Amino acid sequence: MNIAYLIPSCGITGGVAVACQHTNRLLERGHEVSFICETLETNLDWFPGQKVEVLPMDKYPDNVDILVATGWSTSFTAVELPAKQKFYFVQSDETRFHEPDSIWQKLTALSYNLNFNYLTEARWLQSWLAKNYGRDAALIPNGLDREIFYPDEPLAPKRERPRILLEGGIDIPYKGMEDAFRVVEDLDAEVWCVSTIGQPKPEWHCDRFFGQVSMEKMRRIYSSCDILLKMSRVEGFFGPPLEMMACGGTVVVGKVTGYDEYIRDEYNALVVEQGDLNKARESITRIINDKKLKDMLVANGLATVREWDWESSITKLENLFDSFLKNNAGYQQSSIQNLSDQGIVLSYEMAKRLYINYNHLETSAFTEPVDRLFYRLRGSRVITAFANFIYKCHKFFKRAK
Repeated sequence: MNIAYLIPSCGITGGVAVACQHTNRLLERGHEVSFICETLETNLDWFPGQKVEVLPMDKYPDNVDILVATGWSTSFTAVELPAKQKFYFVQSDETRFHEPDSIWQKLTALSYNLNFNYLTEARWLQSWLAKNYGRDAALIPNGLDREIFYPDEPLAPKRERPRILLEGGIDIPYKGMEDAFRVVEDLDAEVWCVSTIGQPKPEWHCDRFFGQVSMEKMRRIYSSCDILLKMSRVEGFFGPPLEMMACGGTVVVGKVTGYDEYIRDEYNALVVEQGDLNKARESITRIINDKKLKDMLVANGLATVREWDWESSITKLENLFDSFLKNNAGYQQSSIQNLSDQGIVLSYEMAKRLYINYNHLETSAFTEPVDRLFYRLRGSRVITAFANFIYKCHKFFKRAK
């Protein structure tokens, strides 16, 4: 099969990491696989063992059998691209990624009405799509890659003073990072933070901060810490707690969509009500003061990890794609359905051209025109040489620090 996964960017995100697991494993099974990126990026070297080629939109391959949209913005692009079968891989309720009642929230909701085959990674999303959109989505559960996540040498030796890890985009409010910092502000503990976007405020309790890091380094960060605290308000499958368990750590989480795919309170993690900062602080203190509890959570976490493997999920995915192709099932585009999809895409294209007040939850409206500008400039040797010079200067001064 010739399979293409459409991604919004090559940035470090959980959604792209899951797509990397799909594509690399399908490639190993002998299929022709490629990434198509909506931006100019073509580098996914932050993902260990990445082998699948990343192509820009203007290099879209011929004779694609399976096209997979991996997020709300990519679904609109997928309408315009040729493929025998099109799938929408829903990894979260992405309407909650946007401000309530905003243009982008409404357009994201419309994306789930596009005439694709649907697949998802979590049971709650499967139920949500059926209930709200009448979509019969295939369930392809996420796994845990034990070649990437396992107990490793810490970046810094562990000490008697406990070390707590906070992980999530600080500038993305629904990741709950401000709540997490409020939980740990008065604790006698060392606090580490990993954020793909944004930095801790000066007044927050943060002993060590990491920006975008590779997954190998993330493994060592997990292995350096005793407790992972997650206070997210929106998640899909909720991968970091499972990764922390695989690295021998313990977890405190707020109840969020997807947590109960594998988390069991008082068995492999401590779970608090969403936004309950006092209970989260008490739960961390319990783990710090009760070695028996901590050891139990670690042991049960490692046992949980062994239940989540990627290969069985990829076999299910491979069989799904093959069945739809052989039986010409699922996605069939009639003229009326095509007209409806084109209307939804038109709404999206028109919205991108509207003037709207900037807010940090709706950056897609602003990055897309810049990307188009770069497409026009990329053929210029002068521009390319200047960009390379600036990049080399950046790398030189970074090493010199």
